[in-house]
Amino acid sequence: MKRIVKDGNGFHDFKKEAQVTSFHHDFVSYVKSFGDIYFWPKGNFHVVTKATLAKAALKNPAISCDRSSFFISRMPNMDLSLITDFFEVVSRMMVMRDGEDHRKRRSIATFGLNDELIDHYAEKIPFFLDQFINEAKTNDLGEIDFAQDIAARLPSVILAELFCIPEEDRKKFSDWSNTMTGFFGGGSSYENEDGIRVNKAAQSLREYFKELLTKRRESPENDFFSGMLKVANKFDFDEADLISQAIMMLVAGQVTTTDQINNIMFQLLHDQKTLKEVQDNSKLIIPMIEEFKRLDPAVTFIFRVALADTAIGDQIVKKGETIFISTHCINRDEEIFQNPHLPILSRKKFNHFSYGHGAHYCLGARLGRIEMNKLFSYFVEKFPNIRLGQMPSVRDHYSLSFSGFKSLPIVLE
Repeated sequence: MKRIVKDGNGFHDFKKEAQVTSFHHDFVSYVKSFGDIYFWPKGNFHVVTKATLAKAALKNPAISCDRSSFFISRMPNMDLSLITDFFEVVSRMMVMRDGEDHRKRRSIATFGLNDELIDHYAEKIPFFLDQFINEAKTNDLGEIDFAQDIAARLPSVILAELFCIPEEDRKKFSDWSNTMTGFFGGGSSYENEDGIRVNKAAQSLREYFKELLTKRRESPENDFFSGMLKVANKFDFDEADLISQAIMMLVAGQVTTTDQINNIMFQLLHDQKTLKEVQDNSKLIIPMIEEFKRLDPAVTFIFRVALADTAIGDQIVKKGETIFISTHCINRDEEIFQNPHLPILSRKKFNHFSYGHGAHYCLGARLGRIEMNKLFSYFVEKFPNIRLGQMPSVRDHYSLSFSGFKSLPIVLE
């Protein structure tokens, strides 16, 4: 056994300094240049860039989803007593649990997010898009900001619909979930004021969902909570567990879907060849989405923590150490994908890792895919001359773990 150690410019700094158009290529080249697996002292974590090693790590029982120790290690300047509510909510989420405990929490959330419910609200997506475009403001160049006017709104509205949240409450829900995601994903300086802010968001979500849960017990509706309540007694989960799974769905499903929609739209409009292909053949929209999702995933790294001394391939991993799996790199593994750096719409399998892998494969993958299919089908069909605007697109590398766009001007004709 050995321990490969590498060093260089910080990954987050590299992301923030990268060119908008070439970021996803340049980032892969940089992270992969140090090897298939190595220890990165600047971040104090191991980095995995090879798909076979990533699969082994994600299935290793000695490597856990409970990343509490990693979060705490990033907060030396924070009074941890300020975020007790945040940790209480997050610690109960299925994304922080392993084995049978994870399976049970996932099962109950699956009953909430059933196919019938997803299909019901998916039919509303074209109507929401009509509304968003009518409300969007154009600048002097005839551009709208797709990132703000469309991508930031659609996932939020769909999730609010899934929970039957009234229109007047949806803005604060979006703000709370953005605060939680930024903190969870490393987009925070982790000072005391950040802790106070995220703890308040966790408290607000918990109290709102507590009241909503009471209402759904008395009067069930066609929503996520009502679906979970049907099987809650079978798994013997208390109210706090149900609420945490609901918060997880809201937080995980909103920001990452927004980022992914932006990343795909930018790549599509920047690649005229692929745009022409999907305009000529609408059946290619789904493989186009999957290919650009593979090439520029919203989730930059999947990370885990070692429960005991173990190994990934020949690399020694000590108890308590963190493993960062580069989604960009494993999505371009040449052993899995021929011509891995190109969008090839004729690929027969969408076996990328943008929704994770194994037991923790994203629960909302089907919902995300339907949202994106409806959205891109809508724009490709309705706006044959759609193109990037003249104003510069601005990427948003707001954390080490996530990447999207702050601004994405497009022209609709």
